[in-house]
Amino acid sequence: MEKHAIRFILPDNKPSNPFSTVSLAEIELTMGDWQSYRKDTAFHHIGAVGGIFVVSDETKRPDEAAMRHILDRYSDSPEGIILRLAWLEGLSRKELNELTWDQVDFETQNLLLQDRTIPLEPSVADCLQKRYEKYRTVSDRVIIADRGKKPMTLVNVSRLAKNALDSEGQDVALKDLRRDWIIRQIKAHGWAYAARVSGMAVSSLRGIFAAALWKETAQTDDSQGGGDETEYILWRIVQQEGSSAAGLAIWMCWKLAMQPGEVVNLSWSQTDFTAGVLHLPDRDVPMGNRMGRLLKEVWERQKDLPTDKVFVAPTTGNPMDQSRLSVVSRTAMIRGGLEGFSLRSLSAWANAKRLDDILIRGAEEHGYLVRDTAAELLNVTPRTAWEYLTRLNREGQLTKVGIRYYPVGSAIPVENQVGVLQTYLTEHGIAGRQALAEQLGITPYQATHILQGMVARGELELVGKRYRLPQKAPEEKI
Repeated sequence: MEKHAIRFILPDNKPSNPFSTVSLAEIELTMGDWQSYRKDTAFHHIGAVGGIFVVSDETKRPDEAAMRHILDRYSDSPEGIILRLAWLEGLSRKELNELTWDQVDFETQNLLLQDRTIPLEPSVADCLQKRYEKYRTVSDRVIIADRGKKPMTLVNVSRLAKNALDSEGQDVALKDLRRDWIIRQIKAHGWAYAARVSGMAVSSLRGIFAAALWKETAQTDDSQGGGDETEYILWRIVQQEGSSAAGLAIWMCWKLAMQPGEVVNLSWSQTDFTAGVLHLPDRDVPMGNRMGRLLKEVWERQKDLPTDKVFVAPTTGNPMDQSRLSVVSRTAMIRGGLEGFSLRSLSAWANAKRLDDILIRGAEEHGYLVRDTAAELLNVTPRTAWEYLTRLNREGQLTKVGIRYYPVGSAIPVENQVGVLQTYLTEHGIAGRQALAEQLGITPYQATHILQGMVARGELELVGKRYRLPQKAPEEKI
């Protein structure tokens, strides 16, 4: 086997950040019969991923306004489809070139790829609909040439994309459009969502894109990293398991908020495909498109069996008991890289995460939450709601100011309030309660008590109805 080596010749001022952009003095790549290739000074990302050094060219990101102009110009042409699938859906060149119409679900507005499902942007769906109506009888491939009506080569796809991008001075390639899309997904929805729709592991995303995001945000995402990683692993597991007993059970406990006992006792008489609902004894549970599709697959396999139960042993056709279903589900989770979970603990974890999401969303919708409002949202006691809010504040998912809990980033944490107001008053000299409340991201009413405390501690001075920094007493003349 031929030996390969990469040698990095770094400048003296090496970065402390493990995902820094540094100026390499030189890169030396040694291959095969130890023939060397050297690359002169250039900016590259360097980061250790799973013990391997990763080096990549500085991320090229397109200008959004220019991209919009290009997409407007190429409304439903091959160029328009190619660029939309890469920039707005994150498909690689190979994926978009091989995309077929049966992978485009206009009903659910999704792209159904082999390893993931991607929601369709409205403009992409409109563009695809026009192409479908025009060419569906010509080819099962989405990307075909207008002139020859035949699928394109990868070279032709790249050429069309480059010509369109060059028309607005965009020095980027299709791979850069996909990378830009992934960065936008991470920023908008978090690491787990980006991993799910991109088909990449969270650890890989962090290794590749941390440098690009480092300059744009000060947050480290440590507070949500564990949950994101777990969600990504669960997505991979259920995709791999499909309509198996483990795949269905894990999805039902995770996404449908069902308890293990409800899962194992589910019957076909409770399964309403027409309404898309599972009729449990105490409530109705919407299946969702994915579960509905998987249950129909199971029904086709089991409809001739002499049992009404959904979960049966594949070899005997007899109904499974809860212990057996738990074993096969736990085995699937361990095989997929998720240890320490059973169906019961998965259900509890998923329920806690759902409650967290309700509170975080409630804080965003109302501007803030107090204990009693949170109790109403969760239908729990005020004491239990307070425990949830306290934990979310401790984990950095909500910001506590007094008795109110604000969305992260909307209000200044208590420990930073004095510094923020000192900086503001240093620049403006003096300000009223309204202006200072805006700086803290809270209501003027709440600011009253906070400002009174700062005055009492000597951190601010009250002059009439306005506030300023403490003034030094004039020195006495001798």
